[in-house]
Amino acid sequence: MRRFALFALFALTALGCGSSPAQPTGDAGGPVPDAADQHCVADGGMTAMKVGMCLADTPGGDAGAAPAPIDYGATLYNGTGYDDDCKYQVSFTSTPIRKGAEVTFTLTVNGLDPAGPALGAAPYAEVYLTDIHPAPNSNTTTTEKGGGVYEIGPVVFDASGTWTIRFHVYEMCSDTPADSPHGHAAFYIQVP
Repeated sequence: MRRFALFALFALTALGCGSSPAQPTGDAGGPVPDAADQHCVADGGMTAMKVGMCLADTPGGDAGAAPAPIDYGATLYNGTGYDDDCKYQVSFTSTPIRKGAEVTFTLTVNGLDPAGPALGAAPYAEVYLTDIHPAPNSNTTTTEKGGGVYEIGPVVFDASGTWTIRFHVYEMCSDTPADSPHGHAAFYIQVP
């Protein structure tokens, strides 16, 4: 009986009982490289939108009317750039990006005017390959690490290709008026 128990324990250990599934290996992807984002720089200086108060969307207006579409800016290259409205400098790093792997993003958001870390931004990631191919639900959560730094994950890319990741910040604030803290920045991600 003792010999059987030792054999069973050895077999379970060898099979990885209780451990998480093996993560894919091989070449890793990442941000698609190209020229640095300069859409908030004009005439050698920064064109920054001063950030005002956070106002919640108010009920009312035409009941049943569709909300106005959000005017997103261009999708950016590299791992750093400015949000669509020139309110924040946004940068990210990640664990290795591979098809089928659980990826964690470390996002850093710094305000331009006023300058400094974006605290309490409650960011989340919208991740998609095409308009009809979003990333699968992987129970992604966000953890604020302090100093405008956030961890977002896990994100799973279920196909190879050039994906888009759009980070949303201060989503609890209305997107209007123009100086609302609400913001977003999108980046291209290559998945091998």
